[in-house]
Amino acid sequence: MPEDNIRVSLSRDLTLFDITMIGLAGMIGAGIFALTGIATGIAGPAVMLAFLLNGVVATFTGLAYAELGSAMPEAGGSYLWVREGMGNHLGFLSGWVDWAAHTIACALYAVTFGAFFSELIVNFLGYEQFDQGLLIKLSALVIVSLMALINFMGAKESGRLGGFVTLFKIAILVVFAGFGIYKTITQPDWTFSFFSDPSFAPNGFIGILVAMGLTFIAFEGYEIIVQSGEEVKRPEHNIPKAVLISLWTAVIIYIIVAFALIGGIEVGIPNWIYLGELGEFSMIRVANQIVSFGSVLILVGGFVSTISAMNATVYSSSRVAFALGRMGFLPNSLSNINEKRRTPHFAILFSYLIIASMALLPIETVASAANVMFLILFILVNMVLIILRFRRPDLKRAFKMPFAPYLPLVAIVVQVFIGYYMVTEIENTAFVVAVTILWVILGSFIYFSYSEKELKKRALVSRKKMYERKPAREEGYKILIPVKDEESAFKLASFAHSVAKEKDGTILFLSVITLPEQTPFSAADEYLPEKQEFIHRLIDSVDVPAGGIIKVSRSAPDTIMDTVEEEESNMLVMGWRGRTFRQDVVLGSTIDPLLLKAPCDVVVARFEADREWEDMKNILLPTAGGPHAILAAEMARSLARKENGTVTMLNVGPSDEDRKVATKVFQGVSIHLSGVKTESKFIVGDDAVSVIDEEAKNHDVIFLGATTRPFLKNFLSGVFPEQVIRGTDKTVIMTRRWVKFRDMLKKKV
Repeated sequence: MPEDNIRVSLSRDLTLFDITMIGLAGMIGAGIFALTGIATGIAGPAVMLAFLLNGVVATFTGLAYAELGSAMPEAGGSYLWVREGMGNHLGFLSGWVDWAAHTIACALYAVTFGAFFSELIVNFLGYEQFDQGLLIKLSALVIVSLMALINFMGAKESGRLGGFVTLFKIAILVVFAGFGIYKTITQPDWTFSFFSDPSFAPNGFIGILVAMGLTFIAFEGYEIIVQSGEEVKRPEHNIPKAVLISLWTAVIIYIIVAFALIGGIEVGIPNWIYLGELGEFSMIRVANQIVSFGSVLILVGGFVSTISAMNATVYSSSRVAFALGRMGFLPNSLSNINEKRRTPHFAILFSYLIIASMALLPIETVASAANVMFLILFILVNMVLIILRFRRPDLKRAFKMPFAPYLPLVAIVVQVFIGYYMVTEIENTAFVVAVTILWVILGSFIYFSYSEKELKKRALVSRKKMYERKPAREEGYKILIPVKDEESAFKLASFAHSVAKEKDGTILFLSVITLPEQTPFSAADEYLPEKQEFIHRLIDSVDVPAGGIIKVSRSAPDTIMDTVEEEESNMLVMGWRGRTFRQDVVLGSTIDPLLLKAPCDVVVARFEADREWEDMKNILLPTAGGPHAILAAEMARSLARKENGTVTMLNVGPSDEDRKVATKVFQGVSIHLSGVKTESKFIVGDDAVSVIDEEAKNHDVIFLGATTRPFLKNFLSGVFPEQVIRGTDKTVIMTRRWVKFRDMLKKKV
């Protein structure tokens, strides 16, 4: 087997505890130690509400991550999902932004570590002769280098170290918060600092939104959990649990620490103002008022927290680069795995170089840049969850986000507001926005100058065009028909002919010669004359502009999908023998992925045995409305016009009370049956499949179109294709309309 076809993968050795600790390490880092004081100065005591609301918003997106991560647990996370749902370009850009977000976040943790280290050297130990700014940068570079080395050593060492330091820093924060809460509530007028100095939210709801934007990065750790999906044991169960456990553990810790800080100190000005003036050093410099040796405790906690957060984000950023390299979007060297350590060493190296460069910038700029990147990423993830719910219902989802698409839409809107107020209210964010735009432009340049060509090059390795005959006319409505055996091919051609006639379109026949990996493409030469003659006879059988292509490949579904995209086909028409022998497929390993993912309308036909495609006058159209049923109606209309036939619309309901609904459905569908004779029939029954099969006895052909979500779910999980066809020998035509994203939002998916 050629070396290029060997798929590299990572070993699964991370447990639920490991990935929960990795997530917490990313959430309880620089945010709680360096940003809490700054955020308090913006929102006042309402910073606790900002943390709570951030937790709620993060939960919405976290649920999306939990569902998608349990369904597709591969290294790369959100990049893979966006690519699956929104195409290669946006998929790459999401990965490109994801990589930047994690590297910038790691730089933030490194700069925070440097600030704490400089505080230790200059103010605690008294070495005031050192330049504190230079010391911050040097110590940041040293600690980042150490974290890169630890990650190079392997995921198991990384997980163990992360688990230890995360538990340690949680213990420190809980002890600190406990003393602060006790000191607060034992004061007789403790509520004054929260509600009367001058109020709970002195800067109003705008201040809360700005604080949410500033600290939003604190809750990105669940994204790190998903990045490790390919190395997690039982990912379909452990990933959703780890996301929710780590997220709300972090939210609770943030709230109690903020409560302790605001209520546990006594100064001459409002506590929230004082904390804001101290900025990233606020926790260190007020801790002694809360507990003896509190400053030392916080200093140690800050070191431990930033170290564990850096460890987690070096890990996650390298996995994004690994996935991008493995898929061909970035140079393949990024997907190389060290033979001894089984880690992506080049991906770690390049992530390290970006982190080290960003660590040289001011802490406010680094924090804002990371927040903007993560907001873009999370918005894309919420969008793609809606898309994949509709287009990939076949995915095994051990966990499903409730109330979709409403919760994802709420998350998108709130994240847009958070981003807007962060950009408009915090200093230096104009520079951050400019950097973000340039990063996206650079990513697009890389995609169109390198990635797109590399993807095409890889595709050529696995498939090759051997013969092509163009239709006499190529513009207009285009129908693609993959053909294999003669009996079904000519029936498909006859069916597509009536559609092409009505739409003034063209037909393109595709024959795919599939060869195993070890067989050279030249072995297909002996089949070429026979396939050419077959294609020519199909072209001659239709009275519309038609052409043909013969390709040899390793994968028939991939080749058909590529041809759909290359030819910009409007409809894909395929034949089905009506049986499968594998439990993991519905209609077949070739048809299933095309039915679900092809970016065009799809028609699948199971033909009645020993009957030609002619005299099909009695047409049955079971329908409950919806875009897929409309496509079925359009196909039925084309056939009825050709055969001068009658279309009978059928609706099945559990009681006679559903008759009114059925009448409305018939009215909507009949609009698309203009020019042909129609009848409508409503039947009361609990078993729609049995009713359809019984009615089919009096008809020549059945058109099935997916409609509402339950119907679509059943349609794609095999209920209608298998049960209806099992009960009838008549021809069954199944339709799936390609629905765009904006149309998905009009219905619950």
